[in-house]
Amino acid sequence: MNLFFRQLGWELYRLFARRRTYIGFGIFLLVEIVFYLIWTRGGGARQLERMIQNVAGGLDEYLSGLTIAFLMVAFTMLMLGVIFVSLVAGDILAKESEDGNLRLLLVRPVSRFRLLLLKFLSCQIYTTALFLFVAFSSLVVGCLGQGWGGGMLVWAPDLPKVSLFEWWEGMSRYFFAILGFSIVYMPVIGIAFLLGCFRIKPAAATIVTIALIIADRILGKMSMEAFDPYREYFITSRMDAWYLLLYQNIPWARFFEQSAWLLGIGLTCFVLGWLVFERRDIKS
Repeated sequence: MNLFFRQLGWELYRLFARRRTYIGFGIFLLVEIVFYLIWTRGGGARQLERMIQNVAGGLDEYLSGLTIAFLMVAFTMLMLGVIFVSLVAGDILAKESEDGNLRLLLVRPVSRFRLLLLKFLSCQIYTTALFLFVAFSSLVVGCLGQGWGGGMLVWAPDLPKVSLFEWWEGMSRYFFAILGFSIVYMPVIGIAFLLGCFRIKPAAATIVTIALIIADRILGKMSMEAFDPYREYFITSRMDAWYLLLYQNIPWARFFEQSAWLLGIGLTCFVLGWLVFERRDIKS
């Protein structure tokens, strides 16, 4: 077991030693700053104030750094996260193959399954680290503009009604929902990782994953009755399950059902990738 964690630590070191790993951190920080400036200046500020006043009735209380942080996460993380998670998950194995490092890695007495498991776990840890960074940096940006304290307003089309929290309860719900966000991203990791197990270029694995998720989002959000019977089968529709953790009273049964479905997709992709990789001829 100690050897396993040492190997996992080495995989994480190699992952975070690459400069492109940090592209997502920088882009998210830039988007947060732009988002804050747009939403708190001119017409954007008036629109935000009207929305909070209408749904919460306490502008001074709920126009807080925590509310701003939630809005930043809700409006940016789903689709931007797809890009950077796909970049890392599609690259982590395909890049090794492209550079010819796989043959060197498999010289060691380690099974292909173990090698894939270490890389898959590294992708999940990267995803959690990226989203926690986004959550923390969004909160910092929000608090620098609005100050510390106040309530938290949670409003989104997927919520049955507005959720209102005091500062510390809102803080705990906010970071708890972010951890849930990293769990529901398992299908994105799985699809990109599966593609990387084939003999494919890293860029191709990334682009195909992004295209599939965006197409899924577009079709899943189409307001057409013909799509209604199939809406529950779209991946991104179920990825909105992280909102469930921000309900005033969390519907745990529904959250676990959605999470199990998403985890099942991610793990199925991992197993399929392992079966593909086991049959690959690394020598040629």
